[in-house]
Amino acid sequence: MFKKFQLKNGLKVLLVESKKSPVVSVQMWVKTGSADERKGEEGISHFIEHLLFKGTRKFGVGEIAATVEGSGGELNAYTSFDQTVFYVTISKEFTDTALEVISDMMGFPLFDQKEINNEREVVIEEIKRGRDNPHRQASQLLFGQAYKKHPYGLPVIGFDKVIKKVSRKTLINYYQSRYVPRNMMLIVVGDFDASEMKVKVESYFAEMKDLKLRRVVRPREAKQTKPRIKVLKTAFEEAQVNIAWKIPKFDHQDIPALDVLALILGQGDSSRLMHRLRLEKPLVNSVSASSFTPFDPGFFAVSMSLVRENLDTALPVLIEELYQALAVPPQSEELAKAVMNLASEEFYSMETVDGMARTFGSYEHHFGDYKYFNKIMKKVNGLKPADIVAVARKYLRPETMTVTMTTPRGEREAAKILTAATKKFRVPPPAKKGKAAKKAKPNRLKWKLSTRSVGGDDRPTKVPRKEGVLILREAHDTPVISLRSAFRGGVRQEGPGQGGLTELLSRVWATETKSWSERQLYHEVEAMAASLSAFGGRNTIGLTLTTISDHTDKALELFQSVLLEPTFSAEIIEREKTIMLEQLKHRNDNPAQVAVLKFMQKMFGDHPYGRDPMGDEKSLRGLGTKELFSHYNKMVTRQNFVGVSSGDLNPKQLGQKIDGFLGRLSAGERIRDHFAFAPPQETLRLFEANEKEQTHIVYGFPGLTLTDPQRFSLQVLQSILAGQGGRLFIELRDKASLAYSVAPLRMEGLDGGYFAAYIGCSPEKGAKAIAMMETEFSKLCDKEVPEAELERARRYLIGRHDIDLQRNTAVSSSLLFDEIYDIDFVETYRYAERIRAVSAKDVRNLARQLLQQKFIISAIGRECPW
Repeated sequence: MFKKFQLKNGLKVLLVESKKSPVVSVQMWVKTGSADERKGEEGISHFIEHLLFKGTRKFGVGEIAATVEGSGGELNAYTSFDQTVFYVTISKEFTDTALEVISDMMGFPLFDQKEINNEREVVIEEIKRGRDNPHRQASQLLFGQAYKKHPYGLPVIGFDKVIKKVSRKTLINYYQSRYVPRNMMLIVVGDFDASEMKVKVESYFAEMKDLKLRRVVRPREAKQTKPRIKVLKTAFEEAQVNIAWKIPKFDHQDIPALDVLALILGQGDSSRLMHRLRLEKPLVNSVSASSFTPFDPGFFAVSMSLVRENLDTALPVLIEELYQALAVPPQSEELAKAVMNLASEEFYSMETVDGMARTFGSYEHHFGDYKYFNKIMKKVNGLKPADIVAVARKYLRPETMTVTMTTPRGEREAAKILTAATKKFRVPPPAKKGKAAKKAKPNRLKWKLSTRSVGGDDRPTKVPRKEGVLILREAHDTPVISLRSAFRGGVRQEGPGQGGLTELLSRVWATETKSWSERQLYHEVEAMAASLSAFGGRNTIGLTLTTISDHTDKALELFQSVLLEPTFSAEIIEREKTIMLEQLKHRNDNPAQVAVLKFMQKMFGDHPYGRDPMGDEKSLRGLGTKELFSHYNKMVTRQNFVGVSSGDLNPKQLGQKIDGFLGRLSAGERIRDHFAFAPPQETLRLFEANEKEQTHIVYGFPGLTLTDPQRFSLQVLQSILAGQGGRLFIELRDKASLAYSVAPLRMEGLDGGYFAAYIGCSPEKGAKAIAMMETEFSKLCDKEVPEAELERARRYLIGRHDIDLQRNTAVSSSLLFDEIYDIDFVETYRYAERIRAVSAKDVRNLARQLLQQKFIISAIGRECPW
């Protein structure tokens, strides 16, 4: 049931009832973003987003997060060019908490001067984090070149020089002129009665004042009449290339066709660019196409990341594919696949209440019609192949091209290559008319979006079997099925000198089979809007399938082929090894990942957990088809099989199908290996220098195993430190303004684990960050956690657990890994009971056990923090 109304103060409200899970999402969409800022205000929309969490009429600093997380909810916000969105997802029992928090943040923030000053430092740290991110830098370069006058050319996060100086008065003036009820929309989705919810909304939001809205006239971008090219030398090892063409704004009649063009060109493994540039030959590490369709005119973009030296070979192939798209209409099958994927993207979002809120909120925000998806799909379903080539020819023109590149070296030569290619780029003549391509007959979804549960027993059952394990759970609230299979082994089963074998297996397994070529397999999977992939980790390998239930039989046919008859083609292996070797070379582009890896190497030493899952150049070059089949055959057996499926399934039929193809696996053995883990006997401090803006620090201790009886106490201990209401966030970020990113980390393994804290901060703050982490660890050992704080941590864990399990993929994953690690598969349904049983004494005892051991600190940055 949908209910749409408007309060007297101008606030628009959309209520959507959904009984599929006892969860509610409350979102406030504010129709203001960075593109509405004036000169000298750059970044204050995002700054205000931060400040609304820093104290209101009813809630002090940290109390908003503590209140929501203490009610088992999660909250956050984001700012874009055109809107700022605040959201809370919470158990329906605490709906009033969400409404009260959102209403007070929107209507009555304090803008305390002390907190403004504290938060300046946090935002500046976030800006520095962006400068250390290769994709963020490439994106900002593209937007800055594509928009010379329009504010889309400026970063949403703004500039540190503005954030450092912006006054409280300026912030309040902007807030009072743009955060007004008639410029906002409240959307509430979940398990409630709409009539009762309407009364609640009125009581919480009616007192917000109807202030005058400051109208904004955004600068118009001048018509682009010639190509723009910009190459920037950066410190990142991986190069990024973006090519963009101007297109109309979100509501133009050509946008659906442009979205379909993007899907055909560069979305999914079966897309044209992915096939030519990544799969046929590994010329790029990644490639994609997309349409940016905001409130004002946007752009159509093709993006690729690659080794700098591959530019002169990759670019001609890219242009060749663009010429093909400009000259020849797509095949009907390509169009049908794109249409199916557009439809399913929206549907998969309906598995969760926050997904529904985002979807309905976006359509209402942009079009004033939460049902606009139906109108879009009507247009999409009416598209012909000729329509796609027509919009390509209309918009992908040389005079509106913007070409940007970030590169670690050879920037002058790169600029010459890009300039030459741009000068030669022309819209080719259309292909000679032959037999007209038929209009696609889309494989249309045979169901309607529903916001009400249609029943079904949601408790899983273990199917009796002589060999292996099969667990099935019926849930018919959405027509989605998740199937996962896993096998114990993973990195633990790699032999000497075989580093990277499991990772390579996970990349090659779900590609080519005896029955399907790689291209055929990807096409069949994506034509159903399904996903089929392999995974490999330190303890397991496996396959995961997500599909719409209408396509179950075909999806299982593909799953069976990948499971039983992989070829491990030498050609595909060499291609993926090439990509892995390149990723090893530019790993320093992600210093946080490097800090964690070095921490684990010292923590676990010779244990398999101490190995780099990616291996190294020497080990990768020694891997081939023989090694992959040996690794696969050792683990993929009936005895070692665990399968879990959750969703809109027929348990009898699915069980019979799985039994049928499992019979073709060898019996094998049930792997239950053990490796000795010796915790470090001395404190270690590791430092590696780099030239990034931030220092990344991991400070940790030996932890627990997956089956340790204290594992629930450890989760509560982590929860006390985690979240926006946790101690690390409050002390190191809210109060000390040391960082934007700070969080506890933990890993439980079969033989051992770790517990740690991570922070990314400016180099001069590193020593203080370590000292403050040390203080927080000591406090947990010295005193029992107060009951109120303990209850917040418990409720936060239980609430997050319930929120996460809205998706069938999350349910199947939870059941699968509990079972494979010899934990009762229904443990996930006892989770709340286990967490509630943890006492303050349990937490302190565990803190003393873990946090008084020898520790390891791993740091990557410009200067050593000790």
